[in-house]
Amino acid sequence: MTQVSDLLHFSLTEKLTATLQPKLAALLAPQRLSSCISFVPQVANRRLIEAVLNRVLKEQITDGDFDYLTGKWLQVEIRDAQLFTTIGFRNHQFVCRQIAQESSDADARLSVFTADAIDLVQQKIDPDTLFFQRKLTIGGDTELAHHVKNTLDTLDSDAIPKMIKTLLQKYQAIISRPAI
Repeated sequence: MTQVSDLLHFSLTEKLTATLQPKLAALLAPQRLSSCISFVPQVANRRLIEAVLNRVLKEQITDGDFDYLTGKWLQVEIRDAQLFTTIGFRNHQFVCRQIAQESSDADARLSVFTADAIDLVQQKIDPDTLFFQRKLTIGGDTELAHHVKNTLDTLDSDAIPKMIKTLLQKYQAIISRPAI
């Protein structure tokens, strides 16, 4: 009886998963990120980005690895999500000026697709490879953008908390499944 119950539970779970995964993938698709983020107040989004960057990169900040960004603004675009984030560096910490809107006065720009950004954060691929494959584009002050790109390349993989890596892996797995 237990085997039959287990088999029914497995079959039901499998069917439920097969039904929900495409819907979840469609709901969390990069193209919908910008509109989802717009429901959250700008100040909350900015504070979250600042907290994550300052916590995750604390050692590099202390070492002065980002001092070259002082007084500069960097716009990071996630192309397929049409998501723009403008960050800067002041008083030895990252600050986020705006989210979801393109900034016309950013000093430098980096642009990448969602899946490539996740691979970059997880260090599955280096920024130079993405750059030469034209999957990572730079604009504005190219020297500053290249400096940021090179700094990303030197980050210790242990700097990114395991929880963030796990969340990114799960998100990437969800969005990489074809929606039905």
